[in-house]
Amino acid sequence: STLGVPARAHGATPAQVRLAWTLRQGPHVLAIPGTGSPDHLVENVAAGALGLTDDEMAHLDALHRPGE
Repeated sequence: STLGVPARAHGATPAQVRLAWTLRQGPHVLAIPGTGSPDHLVENVAAGALGLTDDEMAHLDALHRPGE
């Protein structure tokens, strides 16, 4: 997947990358991820510490706005 490249670079899951991207959208954005298990909760919390690069953020931004 297109999220797989940054996920592998950070030793994370694609879901963690997506959550990390969402969290970096600004203080006006609130992410409310669901979780079905304690393991998912740990993954969700860890996503907040992912240090996505500016290039990775730009790539993910472009995926979010495919029509532009």
